[in-house]
Amino acid sequence: MPSDPEIVPLAWKDRPSLIEVAFPAQKVSVEAQTERKANAGQTLTALGSYWKGRKPLVLARACILGALLPAGDDPEKDLEIFELLMAMDDAAFERRVKKLSEKDVEAFGGPLRDQLLDAAGAWKVKGEARRRLQGRVLARMPYAQRLDRRSLRPEELPEAAYQSIWPRVNAHLGTSAKSHAELVEQLGILRFGHRPKVADTFCGGGSIPFEAARLGCDAFASDLNPIACMLTWGAFHIVGADPATRARFAKAQAQVAAAVDAELTRLGVEHDGKGNRAKAYLYCLEVTCPESGWKVPLLPSLVVSKNKCCVARLVPDRKARRFRIEIREGATEQELEAAEASPTVRDGELVYTLDRREYRTPIATLRGDRKVNGENVNSLRRWEKSDVVPRSGDLFQERLYCIQWMKGENARETTFKSVTEEDLAREAKILRVVKKNLSAWQDEGLVPSMAIQPGEKTDEPIRTRGWTYWHHLFTPRSLLVDAVFKKHLRVLGDPQAEAALAFAVNTLSDFSARLCQWKTGFPGSAATAPSADAVIHVFYNMALNTWSNYGARSFGHLRNALSFDVYASSPMPEVVRSVSTAPAADAACDADLFITDPPYADAVMYEEITEFFIAWQRTRPPAPFADWVWDSRRDVAITGSGESFRREMVKAYSAMADHMPDHGLQVVMFTHQDAG
Repeated sequence: MPSDPEIVPLAWKDRPSLIEVAFPAQKVSVEAQTERKANAGQTLTALGSYWKGRKPLVLARACILGALLPAGDDPEKDLEIFELLMAMDDAAFERRVKKLSEKDVEAFGGPLRDQLLDAAGAWKVKGEARRRLQGRVLARMPYAQRLDRRSLRPEELPEAAYQSIWPRVNAHLGTSAKSHAELVEQLGILRFGHRPKVADTFCGGGSIPFEAARLGCDAFASDLNPIACMLTWGAFHIVGADPATRARFAKAQAQVAAAVDAELTRLGVEHDGKGNRAKAYLYCLEVTCPESGWKVPLLPSLVVSKNKCCVARLVPDRKARRFRIEIREGATEQELEAAEASPTVRDGELVYTLDRREYRTPIATLRGDRKVNGENVNSLRRWEKSDVVPRSGDLFQERLYCIQWMKGENARETTFKSVTEEDLAREAKILRVVKKNLSAWQDEGLVPSMAIQPGEKTDEPIRTRGWTYWHHLFTPRSLLVDAVFKKHLRVLGDPQAEAALAFAVNTLSDFSARLCQWKTGFPGSAATAPSADAVIHVFYNMALNTWSNYGARSFGHLRNALSFDVYASSPMPEVVRSVSTAPAADAACDADLFITDPPYADAVMYEEITEFFIAWQRTRPPAPFADWVWDSRRDVAITGSGESFRREMVKAYSAMADHMPDHGLQVVMFTHQDAG
């Protein structure tokens, strides 16, 4: 290597890349697992945790650097430089240290112990001195034990944290870089004659193109699925935004949220008239028992909240031949146990007791489930496009049975109450507004107008509820809130901000659908904090599950979840970034490196389940998304495991080979459960 930095274009054209010769797989694997375990704390999940297949950013970074760095005559030195760039060397943990306990210092401090702790084992230094010494202790620990709560992840380190590594890196590589972006550009010139171009034609949630751009590569991303492309755009332009852009988006978010809040307050649909605001609405199905003729609510548990010792009590109303649902907080332990033991839905059956007689009917029988010519059918009426609630003759009726109220606007102080006539009047008012405006809203794209296409995952809401359009998956209240939000979003006058806030539409729908479970929390103990009662979002798993009881968050509770409070540790360099909706075999971008995580036979069926979001975004999308194909295009998605799957994969990777130089590189992330 030359001692003086001299960047000669294509000087490394024929040199092997580090990743072809050596790769610290064990350390990268431990870092990747730690990043995965961060769950919502990962950098890109704020854009949409419903995309489960994102690859860890640390893995993407390792692949990109490994493909750009040269393999020299000294593999150990090459790996040493690689670890410096990845912040995986021992010295890096002085910068990565987050928090060590006194027990950590006692166990691993060695000679550093007495500098940090007094004789009684208490801290005797503070501030920067403690942090620096803790970092040195951290470097003495086994690698896997350094991570998780004890240290920052590499993705969380700002570029300034790498300032000390550049003399050693430049001396080894013959470069003159002072940042990752400068180094990557110089490595690209040496190998390809220009800043390196990285492409991912199966971009999914955007981890690979995001990390490529953050490192300083030109990044090209494409995916058949427009929701994947939307997430990748968000990674580039929201998570990777500069401070001024973030401030602009935050201002737009506050403006829209305030406008929606004002309109809902004027309508009077979330307040009780005493200044209190709803936090969550709990609904259940209600069916007519074929034996007794009584209308019975379908509740898998009569416990509403263990934290509040709150139960639902079914009180016979003989005149109406149905049950009143009384909500009571402060139940005794025995009453909680009795409520837990007496659901009206158990093992797929309607079960309840009236006048000391137990009635039990399989829900499949109520639905009329049967096989006709080998196909599963039932007697449920298929909902029509104009429907937003069940019709009077439908098997499954819908009932609001409980409201969780906030004290004023304080989401921490809540109480559960029975539904009053005033509450029902507010529900009726919402229904009138939605019925009056539904057709116009659908034409304008404020609510979905898209039919549910049958499929392996999408058959569930059709078969179990008779829903045939995507808006059927939402209560009138949810349709109203989302329509009002989209209406105010469109008058921002800032296309980039409108595109950024389109992610909030996905969040609203994910937390306010008829597919949202109600989760009862648990009281805390001396060792644990209490878990909150909460409406669980639709895509806590990757299915379209229907429930006999479900919840919806109010806008007053949801508005705080609509902002993006996770950003990259440093703004993204000025590089070329592009996103397009295209099949992998049709990708037209030229690139030096193709780094991909392709679909496999056991992959999540995103082509079906993301139609849940596509239905909300496809009509009049924001300008940055306007040229995309807003359809899941299931017919051309690469799925399955047979010969057709193999042929399509060959086409995709042949297309990549046709768009890269002879000395380019392809890196494939193999994540199939079956190594065969």
